[in-house]
Amino acid sequence: MKKLAIYLLAMVVHLAAYALPEDQYVYTLDLTVVKDDQVQVILIPPKIKEPETTFYMPKIIPGTYSVADYGRFVQDFKAFDKKGRELPVEKTSLNSWKISKSNKLVKVTYWVKDSYDNDVDGEAIFEPAGTNIEEGKNFVINSAGFFGYFENMTRSPFKFNVIRDPKMYGSTGLIALSTGQSLDQGLGLEEIKPTTTDSRVDTYLTENYDHLIDNPLMYCEPDTSIIKVAGAEVLISTYSPGEVVKSEEVKGAIEQLLMAQKEYLGGKLPVDKYAFICYFTERPVTSVGALEHSYSSLYSMRNQPINTMIGMFNRFAAHEFFHIVTPLNIHSQEIHHFDFNEPKMSKHLWLYEGITEFFAGNVQAKYGIMSHEQYLGTLQNKMIAASTRFNDTLAFTDLSKYTLDKYPDQYGNVYEKGALIGVCLDLKLRSLSDGKYGVQDMMADLAAKFGKDQAFDDEDLFDIITEMTYPEIRTFFSTYVEGNTPLPYAEMLDLAGVDYKPSEKRMEISMGMPQGTFGYNPELRRLFIANAERLNDFGKAFGLKNGDVLVGINGKEIPLSGIGAFFQGIRAEMKVGEEFTYTVMRQGEDGSEVKLDLTAGIFEVEVEYLHILSLNEEPDESQLAVRNGWLTKNE
Repeated sequence: MKKLAIYLLAMVVHLAAYALPEDQYVYTLDLTVVKDDQVQVILIPPKIKEPETTFYMPKIIPGTYSVADYGRFVQDFKAFDKKGRELPVEKTSLNSWKISKSNKLVKVTYWVKDSYDNDVDGEAIFEPAGTNIEEGKNFVINSAGFFGYFENMTRSPFKFNVIRDPKMYGSTGLIALSTGQSLDQGLGLEEIKPTTTDSRVDTYLTENYDHLIDNPLMYCEPDTSIIKVAGAEVLISTYSPGEVVKSEEVKGAIEQLLMAQKEYLGGKLPVDKYAFICYFTERPVTSVGALEHSYSSLYSMRNQPINTMIGMFNRFAAHEFFHIVTPLNIHSQEIHHFDFNEPKMSKHLWLYEGITEFFAGNVQAKYGIMSHEQYLGTLQNKMIAASTRFNDTLAFTDLSKYTLDKYPDQYGNVYEKGALIGVCLDLKLRSLSDGKYGVQDMMADLAAKFGKDQAFDDEDLFDIITEMTYPEIRTFFSTYVEGNTPLPYAEMLDLAGVDYKPSEKRMEISMGMPQGTFGYNPELRRLFIANAERLNDFGKAFGLKNGDVLVGINGKEIPLSGIGAFFQGIRAEMKVGEEFTYTVMRQGEDGSEVKLDLTAGIFEVEVEYLHILSLNEEPDESQLAVRNGWLTKNE
């Protein structure tokens, strides 16, 4: 009898673990059944008392600052009562479905197309925010592409089951409730008819919809590595056709960086687990990059050896990993209560993206991953981009607040001028504190004040920071972040003994094609002349035309990967007076292409360099204190 009582108690505990609270969503995603590049989603909804409700898929998600309209990938949306009868459903927009008699609703089903490979109308979704469905190979599950919510019910818990092939593994920053269970283990999935008897189920639980969207997953045959960082487990998971990139190679590329970031954050991390989810593709893609989340980051990159993209990957990884500081522990009400269909944008992108990008570069300078001269070179490139590609007099708070509608073309400046705001703010703080207090300290103080569960009011942040620091900082924000005055590079850099020149002209050898001359066709993987008007005198000597496709230089074929290194090698071999040849494919009037060799003798041209930075070799005591705080690791 005692054994029976123990058995019954165990059964009660087991069933309680899978009980369905009335306010809980329970989703099931079956990756073992793929039809026409689609998978089915089944939802057991929370209890709905109203006779009518609306189901939403997100229009936009945090971190992307662009409209995605995930609802356009949903097909065959149906709602059912407990007798299996369909309830009336009306599609009311790209992202919404009105359900009548919703107080009788017990189940919702629909099919989802992926965003990586589809014929759905609309703008392409940024790859790291997208979805992939490759039967038996790979599934990229950005939750916004698969799971929706009912109006006014985003704060409920979301439980979801993923049915998978036993050979597959789910990579995520989430800690699963259970993994690898069979379908007959009392999971409430009796209606699921597996294609094979050995299908397995992984089950996850998030506290609300924000938490669900903040945790992407990738399912594929596992290639994973682990790095221990300050007690936190950092997972690296890769999917690379042909195993061109292995997780151990990614680990080797970023391990030093992660250890430096740990020290930069004071020797500990605000998370216990973090995941680098890396999808490498052989498809032509329009965008490569990464998207941050509080406990993970998802990378979509071209499938090429890690040594050809290690610089780019490290830049992405450094930036995304620092997002464990903000918005995880420092964020406004607009982020804390994010509206996925009618979002209100914060005016503090200088903080979320700009300071994060500043950290990503500054940590590498402080911990010897790049030299101080190399770091100044990255700042120079950001200054050039901010002043030539973007509107440098646009108030950054306005750029942030209206990035979705008025200023979408200015959003990229968050990674350029946004980081430079971080540099100037750091130098100003250190000049006021004899080098002892900078943006690192400011962010640590903000994280301690607010943390994961408390948001600040958008209008109060500048005053809060001023109260924590110095009165002069309020003037800095008013003039250079809220105002339309360009950053005073010369004044700020001089605080650290860095000499600054707005421009300088030099006579030198050039390949003839300044920044902005090239274009790139990702589908054909071709480099072409996009703006012949920007060619300098040497470039014009070849007679290059808009649309010319560059295929070779001096008899050497231009590679499809590692183009930057190839150009550097060619540039290093150039000598005045020698012949130089571009091989191009040019389209004729009949549409056919002709291969041409265009040759000119090499000569020097006047090249203008913008935003020249150099370290003053004899800084005074005050400048040295600021420089050491800015560029030297804490002892």
